[in-house]
Amino acid sequence: MPDKYKKDISIEVLVGLFMFIILIALGVFTIVLSRQNFLQKKYPIEVVFTEIGGLREGDQVLLRGTQVGIVKSIFLDNDHVIVRSDLEVPVHFHKGYKVEVMASSMLGGKMLKLYEGSLTAPLLLPREVILGAKPIDILEELGVAVAGIKGMTEDVTAGEGTLGKLLKDDTLYNELTATMERLHEVGDRLVTGKGTLGKLLAEDDHLYQDLQGSAENIRSITEKINAGEGTLGRLVEDDHLYLDLQSSAKNIRSITEKIDAGEGTLGKLVEDDQIYVEAQKLLEELRAAIDDMRETSPVTTFSSVFFGAF
Repeated sequence: MPDKYKKDISIEVLVGLFMFIILIALGVFTIVLSRQNFLQKKYPIEVVFTEIGGLREGDQVLLRGTQVGIVKSIFLDNDHVIVRSDLEVPVHFHKGYKVEVMASSMLGGKMLKLYEGSLTAPLLLPREVILGAKPIDILEELGVAVAGIKGMTEDVTAGEGTLGKLLKDDTLYNELTATMERLHEVGDRLVTGKGTLGKLLAEDDHLYQDLQGSAENIRSITEKINAGEGTLGRLVEDDHLYLDLQSSAKNIRSITEKIDAGEGTLGKLVEDDQIYVEAQKLLEELRAAIDDMRETSPVTTFSSVFFGAF
């Protein structure tokens, strides 16, 4: 074989070997950058969403803030969206779990966040469908908020509501102005010493002197009371009156107990109604005697006059 052909074959072999090495290097770099271990065991999961808010294949799957996999595939199934992922660790979902699509950063991008639920809650059945929460669209929420603010500003501009009336109606301003004028007048009266409060604030210290004298009198009285002087002082210091009152209370209680028991004259009057009945009869007889005296009084008078003439 000519040397020319041998040389061409050698160059082609070298080029092919170089390209093969480059492909191997690209594959290694791809595996390293994707952080995927193709030899590691995978745990596939399938989540059913009503919508996914821009989630894409290859997005991160996080569990407790740690990446545990990537989104493998996304496809539509009637009115649902099926998201499949291969996890690096097994995840056991409990009752109260939550799977949601969230923004990965302020610049954009999405991620799938897993919350397996409380460990004390019951586990899901092996064939139970995992449902994902509806994602929150920040732009949509901002649009709703902006629309609400716009409606509020339009109402205020139209003079509706309390704030709108404050901006459009000058009645409150006039009332505030009148109130400030009245306050200014009151302040002037206080400064000039007019009225009761003005006199209290004025430089005249007669009231202060009177109050000071009254305080001294009260202090003197309290000192006398503490010293046991006077009737009130004796009441405070001496306990004889307390003992007498206590003894009187005992006597009164003893008397009331005897009365309740029907003892003594007063007790019998309270408990026995015979005296009441006899007194009622006596009153009836006395009333009858008085009536008889009234009836016989004219006859007696006539007899006295007639026989008195002889």
